[in-house]
Amino acid sequence: MKTKALIACLVTGFLTLGQPAWAARHSFESRQHVRQTHRVAIPSRPAVSGVIPHAVRGGDPVQMLNPLAPAKYGTSEENISVDPDAPGKVNGINFVSIPF
Repeated sequence: MKTKALIACLVTGFLTLGQPAWAARHSFESRQHVRQTHRVAIPSRPAVSGVIPHAVRGGDPVQMLNPLAPAKYGTSEENISVDPDAPGKVNGINFVSIPF
């Protein structure tokens, strides 16, 4: 008889301890959700580089051929492909490059 009373007390105790958390989840106050504002995700454009995109964005593509052009038009090293095994050896010109 004492065992049944002990089990009944333990079960009642566990139910009583869990009841406030259950009651808080199912109360009327918790059903009213605060409306959250989300920013719209802006898809990022891929970073396209090379001679052709640089000429389109630069404004004056003739200045890319001018060796005395101002620094805002960039240097020739920005659009060349260099051989990693032989330093200083140029493989070619990057017309369009899309990293991924």
